[in-house]
This record gives sequence, structure tokens and C-alpha cells, in this order.
Amino acid sequence: MNLKEELLKEHSLVQTKKISYWAAESKTNLKQLMQYFIGKDKILVQRASWAASKVYELKPEWFDVYIPQLIACLEKPIHGSVRRNSLRIMQTMQIPDEYQSSLIDRLFILLSDPKEESAVKAFGMTVAYNVIKRYPELGNELKIIIEDQLPYATPSFKSRANKIIKKL
Repeated sequence: MNLKEELLKEHSLVQTKKISYWAAESKTNLKQLMQYFIGKDKILVQRASWAASKVYELKPEWFDVYIPQLIACLEKPIHGSVRRNSLRIMQTMQIPDEYQSSLIDRLFILLSDPKEESAVKAFGMTVAYNVIKRYPELGNELKIIIEDQLPYATPSFKSRANKIIKKL
């Protein structure tokens, strides 16, 4: 498969699944997809990030090696889909200890940003909660950040926020 051609062909669920099934055939294919995910071209990044999130559903065990890149992508302003899909992937991952501090710092910044998209915040809350389960002393800080957002939040944010607040 010429991955770049396929990514540029169209932005649809059908095409995304086609690419994700191909990437799930081998770690080499996934590596090629992830190179576009962390790239600089806005369209390629957007489409590769969606496909990568679908590959994760098929082969979650292959993504541990990409944790540093997924965390780095949270800082990447190239397209909101990068942060959204990075967090979508990380919300069910076991994040190794060496990455948790930088990840939680970044998540608190994202969650506090009133301009950040609500889907990024929703996935970010879940990732933050999963990390904080190991560091309960951070629970109050997460709760404050979430509660500060509630008066202005979208229904999807409020739904996720209320579930997480109950667990805290």
C-alpha cells in the first residue's frame, strides 16, 4: 500500500478502516503510519491519527513503544485531532512511571485551557484519572480543575466530568 496516497485519498470512516486494517497487519506498517501521525503535514497528521486510534483498538499491545510520541503530540498545535486521538489511545493504556509526571502536567494544562476542544478534555480527564489513581494526593487538584470548567462546559464534558468526580 502506498500509505501517503491512501491517507490523501479521502477522509472517511471507510478509508480510515482500510488504512487501519493494513497498519494492523504488521508492526512495520504501524511504524509507517505513526511516522505520518507525528509528522508536519496537517492533512496527513489528521488522517493518520484517526487511523492510528483504530489500529489501537485492534492491536493495543503494539502501542507501548509509542507512548513518548503520544505524549509529545499533546503539545503539537498542528491539528486538534492529534491531541484527541493521542488521548483516545492513552485512556486505556498503562502509562509507565517515567512518563506520568510530564503527562499529568500536560493534562492539567489542557484541562484548564478554556479554548481546548471538549473531546480532548474528555479523553484527557480519563487519562488524568487513570494516572492519578496511583497518586491520590493529586485527586483534589484534578477535581478543582474539572469543577472550574463545569459552568461553561459542553454536555459531553459534563457527563464525563461528573463520572470522574464521583470516582475521586
